[in-house]
Amino acid sequence: MNIPGPHDWEEIHFKNATIVDMHAHPSLQVSLFHRMLTSRFYPSGRAFDPFSFLTDYSKLQKGSLDVLLSVIYAPERGIVDECRPLSYLRYLMPRTWNKIYGRPYFEVTQELLDDIEKAVQKAIDPATGKQVVRFAHSVRELDEILAMGEERPIAFVHCIEGSHCIDGNLDNLQKLFDRGAAYMILAHFFENEVVNPCYPWPETIQKFGFFEGERNISLGLKPFGEQVVEKMVELGMLIDVSHCTPPARARIYDIVGTRAPIIASHVGAYDINPSPYNLKDWEMRKIADSGGLVGVIFMNYWLMPHETLRGLDFISRTLSYFVNTAGIDAVGIGTDFDGFTDPPDDLNDASQLPKLTQRLLAEGYTKESIIKIWGGNALRVLRQGWGKKV
Repeated sequence: MNIPGPHDWEEIHFKNATIVDMHAHPSLQVSLFHRMLTSRFYPSGRAFDPFSFLTDYSKLQKGSLDVLLSVIYAPERGIVDECRPLSYLRYLMPRTWNKIYGRPYFEVTQELLDDIEKAVQKAIDPATGKQVVRFAHSVRELDEILAMGEERPIAFVHCIEGSHCIDGNLDNLQKLFDRGAAYMILAHFFENEVVNPCYPWPETIQKFGFFEGERNISLGLKPFGEQVVEKMVELGMLIDVSHCTPPARARIYDIVGTRAPIIASHVGAYDINPSPYNLKDWEMRKIADSGGLVGVIFMNYWLMPHETLRGLDFISRTLSYFVNTAGIDAVGIGTDFDGFTDPPDDLNDASQLPKLTQRLLAEGYTKESIIKIWGGNALRVLRQGWGKKV
């Protein structure tokens, strides 16, 4: 028997695996707080601190991240409607307020895409003058970056969260695909022209009287949403069912079938935590049958049905559940770092990703399985399902 040595996790994490995060939000830090990817920020004593930067370059480098699916989210106007104190931001942060409110969502989305691209272009190592982060706008560009060797830049790939960003226009979907968006999550916090969402807010927020609006989770995909799904299949833009209601997800599985990989980039397991946001076993198998991927979210609220701060145990438990249900080839990681989520205190930014490799090795996962979970599966899905090849 080949028993792993005490330092095998280092070889696996830093040498063998291609580390891919299927869902993170450096764009929000760049666009809302005007931060640079290469600037270091104060270490926060709390896991949940919206002003800390969990995916800046130094943390990504320390965590050995190779590919980050960089999610663009144009904040929905309903956020201010359900949390009125946020309206004061128009006076406290006028520059940011004017950027994200009062204009069509598609215009905002385009500007946020511009912001993160400019930030990546400025991500230069002062010692070498080399660019340390680079956008891949197609499968070819992604593979070119990954083939550059150990000193290669970190590859960012555009993704979109919430189909409100297309403003009910299929031409706008085409434009986002042409700009290099690999996937779009159809739902987010509020109903849009495409689909209905699950209720998104932890109940602890409601005790302050915020975000108390109802969501009808019996509603699903709308007629225009069916057109969007068909267009995404035609383009080769991956469909992400995260945040969609259970009926909407079911309809998407029926429409897509095995024609294209379906993903749920940042979710938990319903049988561990029975929230309608999380996936049931049959859904995981549908996604696996499509050639897609289920990504575990790094947020305790969705992983476990009780309050806790430390969550590495729950991440590994959910991963094991995904593997046992959907198979080792359909599982990945989608941290949701910098998405204003509350990550576990014991794995609270990108620099701490190696802790999960240690844990998986200790639990008996093989080297090959860890490599698949960390990035092998995600890269397969991108290469097979992302239609923008050049």
